[in-house]
Amino acid sequence: MSLLEIPRESTTRAVVDSAPRQLRWLSPANGLWVAMRETASGDDFAGFVELVQGEFRAHDGQGTFLGAFATREAGRDAIEGAVRS
Repeated sequence: MSLLEIPRESTTRAVVDSAPRQLRWLSPANGLWVAMRETASGDDFAGFVELVQGEFRAHDGQGTFLGAFATREAGRDAIEGAVRS
């Protein structure tokens, strides 16, 4: 009998949701948008977009500068992309 013929117990694995959870955006002040994501332990800061001198500056949840963008949506996209990485 070869190893391929030995019956194996079937095992089930928990399926892990690899898709990132959608961010929730808040605007606590004019020109400032804060991204939060839900985690098992509660809400987690994911980053922010701030309007400064006519450009939308995006920073991730650790404060890393992601870039300056022409639109708020582009800044939000940068944060959402950083969260998925």
